Amino acid sequence: MSLLSRLMARYYDATMRGMEGACLARWRKGMLRDLRGKVLEIGAGTGVNLAYYGTGVRRLVLTEPDPHMRRQLQARAEGRSRLNLSVMDFGAEKIDQPDASFDVVVCTLVLCTVQSQASSLAEAYRLLRPGGQFVFLEHVAALDSPGLHRWQRVFQPFWVRVCGNCHLTRDTEQAILDAGFDFLQIERVRSRGGPRIVSPTIKGIATKPA
Repeated sequence: MSLLSRLMARYYDATMRGMEGACLARWRKGMLRDLRGKVLEIGAGTGVNLAYYGTGVRRLVLTEPDPHMRRQLQARAEGRSRLNLSVMDFGAEKIDQPDASFDVVVCTLVLCTVQSQASSLAEAYRLLRPGGQFVFLEHVAALDSPGLHRWQRVFQPFWVRVCGNCHLTRDTEQAILDAGFDFLQIERVRSRGGPRIVSPTIKGIATKPA
C-alpha cells in the first residue's frame, strides 16, 4: 500500500477530532445506539462507531478493505468484548455474505470514497432483508448552495488525490434512491469543526421495501 494510505490511517482520527467533538459524535450516537439485530457496517475505518452501538445489536460484522485502517479497527474491536463482532477485509462493492442476511447496514462517511456508489449501494441492498434499514451519514455536494458547490468542484481534483479518493461533489441522496431504497427519515444538515467544503451532510435511515 502507498505511503499516503499509511499516513491517512495513522492520522485519520486526529484530523477528524474537531468534527467529532462539534457534531459527528453526537450524530453517531443518535443513529446507532438503538439499532437491533444483525448489523453490517461497511467501511468501518478505524472503528469510531464501535463506541456507540447499543445492547440491541445481536451480531456485528465490520468490513474495512484498507489494511492500515483495519489494524486499528481490530485493536478497537478487541476492547469491545460485549459485542458479538467480526472484522472482514471486504470492500463496499463486493461482500461475501448471503443475500438478505442483515437487519441493518450502516454506512458513515464511506460513500464519498468508494469507487462506485451504485455498486456499493446495490451490495448493501442485496445484503439487507426486506424491510431492513440502511443507516447513513455522508457529506455530499452542496447542490443548494451554488457558490459552495463551485468551490467543491475547484478543490475536488486535489481532494480526491490527497484524501483517499474522497469526492466532494457526489449526489449521494439521489444515489440511495436510485439503488431502490425508500427514505424513512433524512436530514440535510451542515457539519461543524472541519472545512466548509465538506460541511453539507445528509443523515438518516432508508429502508429496503418489504
